[in-house]
Amino acid sequence: MVTEQNSPHERWVPGAGRDNEEVRAGREEARLAFELGTAVRKRRLALGLTQEELARRAGLTQPALSRLESGGPTPTIGVLDRLAHALGAKLKVEFTDAA
Repeated sequence: MVTEQNSPHERWVPGAGRDNEEVRAGREEARLAFELGTAVRKRRLALGLTQEELARRAGLTQPALSRLESGGPTPTIGVLDRLAHALGAKLKVEFTDAA
């Protein structure tokens, strides 16, 4: 009988399948990164810009912009500010009440 503790996946990924606070935090960070990437992509397309054009305007490489639009690594505030400027927008950070 295969249990969570001795399953092949558990041996390769300790804690796999466990829904703990760290896992939930990782999921939330991934969700936010994906939302950010989607917002950048939508704005870029609405402006008729290619990834190469936006990357050049923001001082990024096209591959870095592609990763960001795909929900990759979370960019710094400085990168977000440069992207906002390159997209003709203003960066706004806002805290709202948790639902």
